[in-house]
Amino acid sequence: MKKYRLGISFGVYELFHIGHLNLIKQAKNLCDKLIICVSDDNYILYHKKHSSVMPLSIRLEIISSIKYVDVVDIQSIEYGKKELIKKYNPDVIFVGNDWTPATFGGEGLGIPVIYLNRTDGISSTQLREKYFQ
Repeated sequence: MKKYRLGISFGVYELFHIGHLNLIKQAKNLCDKLIICVSDDNYILYHKKHSSVMPLSIRLEIISSIKYVDVVDIQSIEYGKKELIKKYNPDVIFVGNDWTPATFGGEGLGIPVIYLNRTDGISSTQLREKYFQ
C-alpha cells in the first residue's frame, strides 16, 4: 500500500485499549507523520450523547505518549474535521472500519479516507457496557 507523507485520524480515546493502539500503529505504518485529533468533552457529549469517562487532559497525555503519534490536537464542535484538515493539509484520513462512507463525517473533505482493520473483541462501547452500566 502507498506510504503517505502526512496522515490524520480522529478519536475520543476515553477508554484507551489495545484496539486504539493497533489502529494508531496501522496508520503510522502508512504515513511518515501521523496527527491524532482527540475529541473534547463537549464534542463527545454532543455526538455520542454521553459524558467522557476520562477528562480531556488525561486523554491528551495518553495519546501524546505514544511513539507512533507525531502531533496531537483537539477536535471540538467549533473546530472539527474540516478545520483541522485545513490547518494541517494531510494527504489522508485514517479511520476504523467500523465506520463506512455513509457514517463517517470525514467523507467529502477533499482527501482520501482509508478504513483500517479493527481489533476483534474490543471496543470502547463494549468496555463501557461491561464496566460502567
